[in-house]
Amino acid sequence: MVKRQILFIILLLNLLISQIEHEHIHEHEHEHEFSIAIGLVPGHLDEETNVGLHAHYIKGIGNHNDFGIGISLETILDDHNHSSISLIGSYHFDSGFSIAYAPGIIISDSNEDSNDRFTQHFEFCYEFEFNQFHLGPQFDLGIDSDEIHYMFGIHLGLDF
Repeated sequence: MVKRQILFIILLLNLLISQIEHEHIHEHEHEHEFSIAIGLVPGHLDEETNVGLHAHYIKGIGNHNDFGIGISLETILDDHNHSSISLIGSYHFDSGFSIAYAPGIIISDSNEDSNDRFTQHFEFCYEFEFNQFHLGPQFDLGIDSDEIHYMFGIHLGLDF
C-alpha cells in the first residue's frame, strides 16, 4: 500500500512539473490571494479516509508577485480534531504550477498527553486561471512529530 502511495505521489509531481512548458500568461499578479482546498486525507492516525480543509491568505512580493508570504489554516475532520495554524511561503511558476511551505503549530488535538507541537506542510498545486479565479488539483503533505498525512484535493482561489 505504501509503495503505491509513493508511486502515485511521484507520478502526480511528475505530471505537475512536466507542465512547465505550458505557456502561462501573467493575467494574475497574485498580489493578494485567498484560497481554500478541500480533499481527502486517507488513513490519518489509522482512521478511515477523512475530509481535509486548507485555507490561506498570501500577499505577493517580488516581480509579478511570484513569491508570496501569508498565513495558513489546516484541519482534518476526524475524531482527533487535528488543526494547525502556520506561516506560509509560496512560489508561482509561469507554468501554472505553485509550491508552498508552511511551518506552524498544531493548535488542537484530542490527545490530552500531547501539547501544541511543531508541524510543517508542503502544498503542490496546478492552477487553471479564469479571470481573478483559479482552480486545480492540489496535493498537501503534513509532517509533525507524531505522524505524516497527505491530502488529495481541489484548490479554489481568488486573486484581488
